[in-house]
Amino acid sequence: MADCDSILSKGIEKDCDTIDAAVGVDKDLILVNYEDFDKSLTFATREITDANNNIGGLTNIELKQGAIQHIFEGTDYSVIPNITSEVKDDGDSVFLHSIAFTVYSKKAEDRKTLEELGQSRVIAIAVDRSTGLYELFGADQGLKLSGLERAYTGSQNSNFYTVTLATPDVAVIRESTIGELAVGINTAT
Repeated sequence: MADCDSILSKGIEKDCDTIDAAVGVDKDLILVNYEDFDKSLTFATREITDANNNIGGLTNIELKQGAIQHIFEGTDYSVIPNITSEVKDDGDSVFLHSIAFTVYSKKAEDRKTLEELGQSRVIAIAVDRSTGLYELFGADQGLKLSGLERAYTGSQNSNFYTVTLATPDVAVIRESTIGELAVGINTAT
C-alpha cells in the first residue's frame, strides 16, 4: 500500500562545491557480510547538523562486534556503483543498487573468495570522491552476486574478473533509499 503521508517537502539547491568535483568513488570497495551489519543502530545515527557536510545522512555505518571489512583493492574507476529506480504496482518507487568492480587477481585463493561471494549476502561501502563520505549500498536487502565474468579474449582488462553485486531479484523486494551517505564506519567493541 502506498505511504499516503509521504509528500515532497522541499526543492534541491545547486551544490556549487560538487559541480566540478571528482567523479565516481575511490578505487577500493569494502564488503561486509549482511549479518554483521547493524541496520537499526546505523539508521539511528542521523546527522542533525551540517558540521560534517552530511545533514540528514548517517553519522556511522554500524557493524556488529567481530565484523570484518573485506577490502577489494582496485585501480582508478574500477568500482562502479549504479542506482536505478523501479515503480511498484502502487505507483511508489523503490531502488535497485548494483556495484560492478574488477578483481585484479587470478590466484587460487582469490578464486575461492569469489566462489564464496556467490553464496553470500553483503553490504557494499565505497567512498564518494566528490564528498569524501562513505556510501552504503544494500542496507535493506543486502547485495548478492549477479554477475561474474572473466573474458579470455582481448587485453583491455588483462583477463581479470569483472564482478557485479546487485539487489536480489526476489519478488518485489528492493531498497527503500537511493544509497545512504555516512561520515564513518564503526565496529562495536
